[in-house]
Amino acid sequence: MYFANFPKIVYDFDLGPGVDYRVITDITRNVRLRKQILENISLYDFYDIQEGETPEIVSEKVYGTPYYHWVIMLANQRYDYINDFPLSTLELESYIAKKYGNNKDETHHYLQNGVITEGAATITFKEYAGFVGTFGGFSMGDIVYNNRTGYKARVDSVQPQTSASFVTLTVSMRDGGFKVGDIIRGLYEDTDGEITAVNIAEIYSSVSNYQYEFDINESKRRIKIVDPALVEQLVKEFEDIL
Repeated sequence: MYFANFPKIVYDFDLGPGVDYRVITDITRNVRLRKQILENISLYDFYDIQEGETPEIVSEKVYGTPYYHWVIMLANQRYDYINDFPLSTLELESYIAKKYGNNKDETHHYLQNGVITEGAATITFKEYAGFVGTFGGFSMGDIVYNNRTGYKARVDSVQPQTSASFVTLTVSMRDGGFKVGDIIRGLYEDTDGEITAVNIAEIYSSVSNYQYEFDINESKRRIKIVDPALVEQLVKEFEDIL
């Protein structure tokens, strides 16, 4: 319905050997239309989209007809059904599985008092037999990475353990982490070893890949709703502009 009242124009498509003339909808009116109508809307309510609801379903519930879905999209400047509106649980699960595979529970980032931060963790690892070096060959400022995930972190300090074969690094966490059993390597050094312990400071909380995507999806639920008493006036303005 949104484009149903838009004027038609004849457009010439250059197809190489010849020109094909076709009648199409003049969507260039869309930019001026959005600006003018949105400036005239002064009274909104808020609505939280429920599981599985589409703009058509919300329109039916609020306005008594599914055909005012374009009013909802216009008022919120959301025009992409996939990226602008919340996915259903099944759709979200499928999206996360496709994007992250078996790594959906891996850490995406860390929070400190609700704010995204690099965080810090102490990682103890055991040097591989035969390595010759001091404290694993790492020093402050070096970059280490997880051989399994490719995640990188900066070394903030290096501490020897009671056993010469164990080394503890304090590293800045960025967008992931390390797990016991993972192999830690130096990005620019030939040093590596198996992680035997990982400790995250209590002041930091981790957010998994799954939770990150879930939170983004939930943030799309609250939308603005043009007051039902004004929707007919808005539709008339829409028609007058065209």
